[in-house]
Order: sequence, then structure tokens, then C-alpha cells
Amino acid sequence: MKNLELPSLRSLRYFEVAARHRSFTGAADELRVGQSAVSHRIKELEAQLGYKLFRRSKRGVELTDQGEFYFKEISR
Repeated sequence: MKNLELPSLRSLRYFEVAARHRSFTGAADELRVGQSAVSHRIKELEAQLGYKLFRRSKRGVELTDQGEFYFKEISR
């Protein structure tokens, strides 16, 4: 049986703020951390969940379908 570890509250908070802003930079400003800290937390969360939450491009980030679902679920 695989050991299922729950995401940290900090990772969930960083994801919620980034998803709401649709921006890692906007999230970093709100959380008062560096943009790289947000990006790192999101990558860790994606690895833990096993799927991408954001599509990254030169223009910024947007939620994947899985990211939209996850955002709605944790925002309740």
C-alpha cells in the first residue's frame, strides 16, 4: 500500500493564492515572498499530486482542468 501524504497547508495556501491571482508574481506579492518560492511550492505540490495544476508559458500561467477542479475543491 502506498503511503499517501497530505499536502502541507502552506503549499495549499500558495496554490490557492496563485490560482486566484492567475499569477505566481501576484501570489508572491500577496504572500510577501519571492516568486521563486511560489513556483517551488507549486512544483512540489504538482509532484505530490501527480498532475500539473498550471500551464506555464512566457505570458504567465493558467490553470489546467485539474487545477481548476482542485482550486474549486480547496476554496470551499
